[in-house]
Amino acid sequence: MKSVISICVGVFLLAAIAAGGWLFVDSLLRADPGIAAAVIGAVAVMVGGIWSHYSSRRREINSRHFIEKKNAYMRLVDLIFDLFKSIKGEGEVSESEMMTRLFDFKRELMVWGDRAVIDALSLYETRSAELVGQDNPLESLLVVDDLLRAIRRDLGHNDSGLKRGSLVGMLLISDDREKLLTKKF
Repeated sequence: MKSVISICVGVFLLAAIAAGGWLFVDSLLRADPGIAAAVIGAVAVMVGGIWSHYSSRRREINSRHFIEKKNAYMRLVDLIFDLFKSIKGEGEVSESEMMTRLFDFKRELMVWGDRAVIDALSLYETRSAELVGQDNPLESLLVVDDLLRAIRRDLGHNDSGLKRGSLVGMLLISDDREKLLTKKF
């Protein structure tokens, strides 16, 4: 019963808006050209002001959102770099520190992250768990590369010209980078 009433009210409101619009246009067509021009100008100024305010507000929100996303994503990229340094023997990241930093990133990702980045992180975690103990790091590296690409895409970069593996390949020595890019690990 409520849905029937809601539909009836909706139809009535649409009909009222259409009738009002028709009366407005009809009145403008019958009015003196000077008055019609003034009314059309006033409506145009009002619509332009509303649109300008909306656009400005939207840009401001997007700017704040971008800054938060960038900061969150940089924390993950820093963690990835620290892990690669640790593997190369240039530093050490304990497992508890890694888990804490990853957990902090996930908290921020829930608020600021794009769906594609969330999906890429989930895939990375799933694939990493599946690949534990295997000698072939290719799949793990490519999944990290996919995660980095999702982050860059969310920040507005177009990586369509880069080969898959190029981003994570920047962290490898040249021989390993070639193996990754030619998929010969």
